[in-house]
Parts: sequence; C-alpha cells; structure tokens
Amino acid sequence: MLRRLSTSGLFIQLIAFLALASLLWTEGLAHALVPVRTVSEGPLYTLLAGWLSTSPTLSVILALVLTLSLCLILNLITYSADLISRENILPATMLIVLLSWNSKLLLLHPILPAAVLILIAVYTLMNMYGQQDPYRQVFTASFNIGLASLFYFPSVYLLLMVLMSFVTFRITSYREWVIAFTGFLLPVIYLLSWYYLSNSFEKGLAQIIHSIEDPGLRLQHLTGIDYAWLIFMLLVLLAAGFGVVNRTQDKLISIRKKTFVMVNFTLSVLVLILISGAPVEESHQLFFFPLAFFMAANIGLVKKSIIQDMFYLAFILFLLALRIIL
Repeated sequence: MLRRLSTSGLFIQLIAFLALASLLWTEGLAHALVPVRTVSEGPLYTLLAGWLSTSPTLSVILALVLTLSLCLILNLITYSADLISRENILPATMLIVLLSWNSKLLLLHPILPAAVLILIAVYTLMNMYGQQDPYRQVFTASFNIGLASLFYFPSVYLLLMVLMSFVTFRITSYREWVIAFTGFLLPVIYLLSWYYLSNSFEKGLAQIIHSIEDPGLRLQHLTGIDYAWLIFMLLVLLAAGFGVVNRTQDKLISIRKKTFVMVNFTLSVLVLILISGAPVEESHQLFFFPLAFFMAANIGLVKKSIIQDMFYLAFILFLLALRIIL
C-alpha cells in the first residue's frame, strides 16, 4: 500500500500528507501550549521561547511550520540521494507521523529549529560528492551545525557527522578540517560577542556551561513504555538502514556515498545520546529523520516486496493507534 501511494501521483500524495498533518495537529492547535523549556536548550532557543511564552497559539503555529519544513527538507534530501523519484513524497509523509505521533510533541521544543539547520547540513554534505574543492559545502554544513547548537546545545556532537563525511568522500586535506572547525565556531563567537556587548557575558557563558556540565546517558525519567518504544524504534531503524546500505551496493557510487552521509548522521546521533547528557526522551527524536529516510528509500529501491510494505505500513498504523490511545 505504501509503495502504491508513493507511485500514485503527486496530487494524491499531497492530499494524504496534508490530511495526516491536519489530523495530527488539530489537537495541538486547539489546545495550544507554551514552548518547552529544557536543560539542553541553547541560548537562541531561550530567547525565542521567552518571546513566545505569552502566545501559545503563535508558538504552536511556528512548531507546525517548522515540522512541515522538516518534512519537505527530508524529502528533498532523499530525492537528492537518487533514492526516490521527483513526485514521491513518502519520506515527508512518514516523517510527519514520526514527529507528531505523540501529543507531547505538538508544541515548540528546541529540536525543531535545530533540526532544520541540521538537515540543511546533511543536504549540503551530500552535495560534496563530485566537488574537487568542497570548501563552501564544508563551511556551510559546519556553520549550520554550530548554529543548531545555539538552539539545542547537544547538536555540537553532530560535528562528528561532518568529520565522518570527510572519510566517506576521502577528503584528506587539512584545509577542510580548518574550514569545518572555523565554520562551526563562528556562531558561538558571534554569540559570545553579543553577550559581551550587551554586558551579559558571564550570564550567557554560565548558561552554555550549564548545558554541558552533566554528560552521560540519562535514562532516569524513562517509563517502561518509553523503553519499549525506543527498542522497537531502534530495531526498525537498524533493519531499514541495513536494508538500504545492502541494496545500494550495486548502485552508482554517488548513491552509495550520499547514503553513507545519512549513516554518519545516524551514528553521530547515537554518540550524542550516549555522552551528551541530554534526556533520552528528548534527544531520541533526532533518530526520526534517518528512520523516515531509510524506510522511504527501502520502499523506493525494492520494486516488489509485500512483506516489507506491510511491515512499514503496520509500523505507521501502530504509531497512529498509539496517538489515539495515549
């Protein structure tokens, strides 16, 4: 059914996507909540949440706009990796379910603005393929990761994705490494300069230090249902990821290289979760992006696989059922 949907034409897919988005976000818009505040938020998110703290409806509208933007960017990423056709928006459809399956996600939280910048970095890294001197792509990707950390501070660990992509694309020049760290540090330098000029340097620096002073894996607040969901999601992610990597072995080298950028992203998120100290119930949401990417890519790569199609459909229906139950 999912494969049939992916080949049914752009108009029908858009209707299905918009219907799902409306169905999932009606509750959030009807019962708007103020932005989430968390120990992992960056200083730019602190400012944004402060501005929107008295306007819950505007806050939820912004969260919806960011969510829809993430869906469209992921769809573009999957298409640019040559894993789906131009008229296939299955990645976006899967991602809207993953980002909205729990009513607790229907509000503004720091991962949303950070993820927009992170996905732009992923897209930029994929475009490094074939570039003899990818200085612009390296700088853009690193700069976006640095900027994302100012919304969701654990994003700093995703610089590892950029460095791992150097290995993927066999980049050995020291220039790219210098450019990567320069681009990554620039947003932080600008922020510290702004703190200094506004006479709030010590307060701003204390907030940054507070975001990183308790590293490690934080599982304290997870319930039994949370553990079951995380295990199930990781199993689906592993199965989908290995499936795509295996099925692209006989494809063009450009497809394999771009696919491995998403693998690098997945591994970097795993490192972030394990050592950043960010609450797992929050940070695991970054897995939603490679999960939607790999599931949609599997359906696009396999011409006939009823079992796989039914499995992913059951997974999506399971999330929708949980949304109704919970």
